[in-house]
Amino acid sequence: MAEDDELQYAPWYRIPSRRIVAVEHPGIVKNVDRAIKTLQSDTGISKILDPSKPGSKVQLCLRPEDPMASTIDSSNRQTDNILLKVTVPKWTGGKRKRGSDEPFSDGPPSTPEDIEKERQSCAFRQRSLMDNAHRYSVEPVGTVTRTHNFRKIPDYVYSTAKSPFVQKFRETILPFEYEKMRKFDISMSRGETKNVDLIPPPAFTKTFIPFQYTYRQNPTVKLSQDTSGNVTAINTQMPNKVFTHLVTCDVPEVPSEPREGIPPISSLDPDLQNVIATVQKLFEERLAWTRRALLNAIPGKDQRYVLKYAISYVGYIFRSGPWRDAIVKLGHDPRKDVESRKYQTFVFRILAREPEIGRDGGGSAKQHQQSTTSGSSRGFSGLDISSIPTVTHTENPNSHLWTGKAPLALDGKIWMVCDIVDPILKQILYPPNADPNTFLRSECEIFSDGWYGSGTIAKVKVIMRQKIHALSQEHREPSDAEYECLLGFPDHVTEESGTRLEGFHLDAEKATPRETMLATEVRATIKGAISWRRMMAGQKVKTATTAATTTTTASTSMETAEDEEEREATRRVIEEEEEEDEEEEEEEVNENEDNDDMDVGGRSFDSE
Repeated sequence: MAEDDELQYAPWYRIPSRRIVAVEHPGIVKNVDRAIKTLQSDTGISKILDPSKPGSKVQLCLRPEDPMASTIDSSNRQTDNILLKVTVPKWTGGKRKRGSDEPFSDGPPSTPEDIEKERQSCAFRQRSLMDNAHRYSVEPVGTVTRTHNFRKIPDYVYSTAKSPFVQKFRETILPFEYEKMRKFDISMSRGETKNVDLIPPPAFTKTFIPFQYTYRQNPTVKLSQDTSGNVTAINTQMPNKVFTHLVTCDVPEVPSEPREGIPPISSLDPDLQNVIATVQKLFEERLAWTRRALLNAIPGKDQRYVLKYAISYVGYIFRSGPWRDAIVKLGHDPRKDVESRKYQTFVFRILAREPEIGRDGGGSAKQHQQSTTSGSSRGFSGLDISSIPTVTHTENPNSHLWTGKAPLALDGKIWMVCDIVDPILKQILYPPNADPNTFLRSECEIFSDGWYGSGTIAKVKVIMRQKIHALSQEHREPSDAEYECLLGFPDHVTEESGTRLEGFHLDAEKATPRETMLATEVRATIKGAISWRRMMAGQKVKTATTAATTTTTASTSMETAEDEEEREATRRVIEEEEEEDEEEEEEEVNENEDNDDMDVGGRSFDSE
């Protein structure tokens, strides 16, 4: 029995059968009475101590003096804890050297408030238990069966101290006395706009649970230390920077040298050096290329993935204007050379049936077959080839050439004038008997038309857009005869044409509905161009006289309907242009997100 007593290291205590409810107050309790007041005083305490309602919650009000203050509900949890009362000797304030048996000496004079403040600290209590290892006593008080804690976020506080309405409401309604309630009234006068009282809502936020953001370091970012001992963060998966010049159509001077800070060619990978040499030879043949044309001209698929890095050493890219997305040789400005009109580009929005079409490479369309007869074209004069694919996503070394025939290559949506081999389009762009002094512009229009007239560009765009729609959506190969009605339209738009573009109309009695639709599309394309808007803005500035003309009611109604149709077509063309610009911006983010150093409009943006 004595051996059993020696092996008993801790004493045993009997726990009284006392039911205790614990409340974890979120504040630092210095005044117990005020802390109880924040818990709805005796009413709130009695509510959580009621054994018949064990699930009751206590409401915490951090501003109990304000009856309109919002409260926070507690989280009532069932627990099985024990409340202990630990008693240690009272601290007298005497001090001595730690570990010695010297008598205590009086320390510096301390007030009772300082002594009590120090006794309340956790460090002091822990130190007191260690110093009085054999002179403290422990007494179990009872079992804590319920614990209330507060995990919700308190609502925002809106001060109503200077609110006349709230003050009146507190004085008359909140005391809940009938005589005072009778004195409460609201001003019913109209037009009160000064010192208007704003009544706060019952709650400002519906979020009461804090959101766990779980912040963590990017796993691809590693810390490294340089030779000087400085610690830097390096993204191990960050792609190489692309230093290609990206300029706008109105940049004063085009780049003539590669970007500053670009790595020298001798320090590059051998595969990239070979691609740079190949691209330099290609730019000796012609001064501008499309991205797709360069991809088709570079031998070997393994070398194509570094083309975007090789372009930085040879050329620059226009981001808008007649040469939009064209890769031009460094130092060459096509806006000053009329022969560079053959490098102007046409960009279209092609709706792919499966994956997205890249800006100038990538994408496919679903090969769709139909068993129809040759007479199912419904008035269209084109050859019905719906039984064979009219589009293709297979690799084609001539996919950058526009033929207007099936199959239509869907690996891009940009074509240069020099890459157009369609006979009807070549007839419009290079008319055999045209006078160069009148067919082309004397000065380059840098925003939309380039060296061609607005009529020429509009006719080419409409025909190409209609052929793309026929090949990709209608699954038929259109005939050039469908568009011969547009060849007689003027090549230029002058101020004498007026807002109705008199020279771009067909004879309503002879033209078919489709031909009328094509003429409307041409006028809408002209009015959707920047050159037309700039010309109209210039006409508004000038002082002009308006000549009154008399027309019949029938002709007026006909012109009104035609103008409405033309406005609708113009709106559709402008929306398509805006959607193309939005697609361009999205594709630039996806493709060039590694291009932190970008030159836009001659301005340099450097990001760290």
